[in-house]
Amino acid sequence: MTKGRVQRIGSATALLFTLFLMFTCAPSCVASPPDPDYLDPDLRARVEQLKADVADGATTVENAKRRAQVLWEWANAWAMNGGTLEVNLTARVYNLLTVDLDRPVRLSDLVEFDRYVRLLTICEEQPDAFGTTTTDAQKPFEAGSYQTIRITYIVGEMPIEPGGGIMVAQHFLSNQGVLQHDQPGDNYISIQSSNPKAHFEKTSYPLRGLPYGGFRSIKGHPLFKLSGAKLVKGDTVTLTYGDHAKRRGKGFKVQTHSNDAFPLPVYIDFEGKEHFIPLPLQTYRVEGGAASGVHGFAPSIVRAGTPFDVSVRTEDRFYNRAKGSIPGYTVSLNGRYYGKIPSAGKAISLLEGVTLKEPGVYRFRFESEDGGIKGSSNPILVDPDPDYYVYWGETHGHCGFAEGQGTIDGFFTFGRDDARLDFLTLSEHDKWLDDWEWQALLDAASRFNEEGKFIVFPGYEWSSSRLRGGHHNVLFRSAEGRKRVPIQEAPLLSELYHKLRMQNGVEDVLIIPHAHQAADWRMNDPGMERLVEIKSMHGTFEWFGKRYLDQGHQVGFVAASDDHLSHPGYAPGVMFGLRHFGGLAAVAAPSKTRDGIFDALRERRTYATSGSRIILDATLNGEAMGTRQPYTQERELTGSVHGTAAIDTVTLVKNGKDARTYRYAATSLKPHVWVSVNFYSQSHAFGRDNPRGFRPWEGVLEVEGATLVTAIQPGLRNQHLNAISVDPGNKNRLTFSTTTRGNAGSLHLELENASMDTLIRIHIEASVEKDKAPVIVMEPNEIPAVDEVFQFSGMVAGTIFREYQVGRYRDRLSLELIDPGSPMDQSFTFTDDTIPGHGDYYYVRVRQIDGGMAWSSPFWVGGEARR
Repeated sequence: MTKGRVQRIGSATALLFTLFLMFTCAPSCVASPPDPDYLDPDLRARVEQLKADVADGATTVENAKRRAQVLWEWANAWAMNGGTLEVNLTARVYNLLTVDLDRPVRLSDLVEFDRYVRLLTICEEQPDAFGTTTTDAQKPFEAGSYQTIRITYIVGEMPIEPGGGIMVAQHFLSNQGVLQHDQPGDNYISIQSSNPKAHFEKTSYPLRGLPYGGFRSIKGHPLFKLSGAKLVKGDTVTLTYGDHAKRRGKGFKVQTHSNDAFPLPVYIDFEGKEHFIPLPLQTYRVEGGAASGVHGFAPSIVRAGTPFDVSVRTEDRFYNRAKGSIPGYTVSLNGRYYGKIPSAGKAISLLEGVTLKEPGVYRFRFESEDGGIKGSSNPILVDPDPDYYVYWGETHGHCGFAEGQGTIDGFFTFGRDDARLDFLTLSEHDKWLDDWEWQALLDAASRFNEEGKFIVFPGYEWSSSRLRGGHHNVLFRSAEGRKRVPIQEAPLLSELYHKLRMQNGVEDVLIIPHAHQAADWRMNDPGMERLVEIKSMHGTFEWFGKRYLDQGHQVGFVAASDDHLSHPGYAPGVMFGLRHFGGLAAVAAPSKTRDGIFDALRERRTYATSGSRIILDATLNGEAMGTRQPYTQERELTGSVHGTAAIDTVTLVKNGKDARTYRYAATSLKPHVWVSVNFYSQSHAFGRDNPRGFRPWEGVLEVEGATLVTAIQPGLRNQHLNAISVDPGNKNRLTFSTTTRGNAGSLHLELENASMDTLIRIHIEASVEKDKAPVIVMEPNEIPAVDEVFQFSGMVAGTIFREYQVGRYRDRLSLELIDPGSPMDQSFTFTDDTIPGHGDYYYVRVRQIDGGMAWSSPFWVGGEARR
């Protein structure tokens, strides 16, 4: 891959059996070398000295930092001149550049550093050493389908010796079929060589690490060890994924998430020393499947009489853009017939030039001609003279430049066309970025930015560990001339603050910490760090925002996805790690321009949602969210909320504690009634730790004394981890699964013939918390099984609950009688009649009956922000 590349070669981390240590795979080479004069004389002299030093003696703790600095400069120069780098080279350099900080140097860091130097030397001096690779996967594959794919490797100048071998890995966030070569069947992978004397022994090799090993655990990958004859230049090796050996098996299962460059990583051990080198990465495209749902995207606030467009997206059951037969739709607006969308074969259709003259709140509904597919748009508030508009964006997402999937163009195209975002940032982890990739990100930000239509802010994620300050997303107002401050050059949070200030105007930088690898809430640069991310696919972390507020920092709230599959703004969650639907940031800005939105972000005119495009408006004594007003004893917070489902509760939070809650969807017990079964787990950390992991809730529910008519899991959810299955032999019995992390997962049950004697029995299986990020202070809790019986006669105000002590946490299982037909639009007024204080802060939390949530940015009264 050369300068025109869109994705860098992938990596894995392998276990060194003798020492139980990890090492990363070495870089492979480009087809042609960069310009031989790509290094200036000074750097060339230092590179040649580094080559000689490594050839003469292994890298040690004492000389590691000096040597790493040379490799850092060399690797970036190589990349800027057309060379490709293995994804973990820059991360390994970071480890050695920070040998004098808190983390002890691993022997594997030193061993792999020397291997990188030797192999980059080969890449520079023998560009044809590692041969070429091709694939027959030229057409897109349907998500979740079974396919047969071939990769062919043509041996270059470096032969594969007997005892060496070829290893096949897979992306850590993919739910593709698990590759195996043990027996014919699904996901069987075979190997064949053009040299008839070459034979391959089937074994496995344990990998650990990003992006192609076991994530935080060891995972075996198929390894074919060569015997009989060595493979020399011109020999070919063909790997067949999903080989129908002996006509058994359906093939290789493709992942269920669409992507424009799904990776197929292959590694070669040329010498039989378990030194695996990645081949140039082959990819294929994954597209959506059959139509299963429809979703409308509309602007949240429009001026009365001003035309606008509504995007109508047909999607498969995994929220991918649907393919194949696309139905036509009957469109209604606030319950009245509006028009039709013909079956034109396009999964995304536009209702163009929609004009609404009367002020009010509007929602479009879509129903397919056969009635099998139904959906709606987000609410649209028509205002005769709006002071601002609500714009939706994503400040935290990834593609294949680091440990994710997909291309830059695929990332921005999805955010613009599929998710219909107003603004977007691709915030790749700086640990894995080189200078060429940073320039590619800047170029893409300029290329995709279109004032008034789609705003792109360049940025990256500063990815130090919790011990050094935790993860922070860095956004810039514009792309021209921007230089990142990576962790290789600023491994401590204070250094990041300082160097960003030195290189930029403070008003042009925005830093947003997040909770997964928990940012240090004790520290804050008030000029740049003005927002906190409190929701992502990692979970719901309202507590994280409170930690900043309780430290006296004046920060607003946003949410994001942290999606790694190039689905920014509409990210449904994967099997582990990123289990929840991605959040969104809402910005109240006067115009859809870079300056308008960036200034509004910096002024904290923001709110966060769990992914639903809820319209939330609130003022405190007439002042907008994100503002601090002079001290006054009178504090009246008023506002309105327009939801994508019925509003359940609106809560006023004062100084970190729930002060008052209005509940709107409550109902009384009737023979025909809906019941919401809610599973909630806390996520906060004790002390300077990363958040508590996900709590699984899997079990059986049975209704007695009523008839179970319908059971659903409402809202935007992870289709892989949220499931209901009704027992065909007992329609009142079902199995369920969901996961929570600072939020509530829900089941909605429609009952007939309910009474005070109705019982709901729930059994929850024993489990263990999952996916807490290292470095871990508090270990994951083991959770015992639970058996509960809820009798409706025990309800108080239509609610009954149980709480459970899990380690130091309090989790909750509750039943609530709900009215799914209750209003989606509510107004509220909170008057604080408690004792006022200087510097009090307030914010609003909204919850819908489908689990959708929104949080306003805080308001402050009196006091002073940290400076």
